[in-house]
Amino acid sequence: MFGFYVVMLFVSGIVVISVALAASGLHPGRRVVNVLIGTAFLGYGIYLAVFFQSGEYRIFFWVFILPISLLADAVRTAEAPAPRRPTSPRPGIPRRRPAPAPSPRRSAATRERMAAAKSAQLEALRAKHATKSDGFGNRGPSTSA
Repeated sequence: MFGFYVVMLFVSGIVVISVALAASGLHPGRRVVNVLIGTAFLGYGIYLAVFFQSGEYRIFFWVFILPISLLADAVRTAEAPAPRRPTSPRPGIPRRRPAPAPSPRRSAATRERMAAAKSAQLEALRAKHATKSDGFGNRGPSTSA
């Protein structure tokens, strides 16, 4: 069991380090963490294989699980493309919004027709208001009790 565990430490360390170096789609921080974990696996394996004579040693079960999960994570990250960001034509310079379209030019006759229509509407509202206020007289609206 001891020899198998030492070999698995070597294999796990090498797999984790190679995933960190080969997977270019990983975030740089994750790559550094993977290299540190792989180095720790290799270092503990070298310690057990070379310097350890007898006594107690610790078996970490995640030595068997972690390389598989990191490899799966690297494959998943490499397969999923990063979301596209809108790029400006020159970095550091924000995009400008296009200017609004100019309003169409109106002829003098069109402006006169529009002014006449508005004044007619205003006169109709004034006449309507005048008939309502004449019905009340000066005393205001009457209420039945």
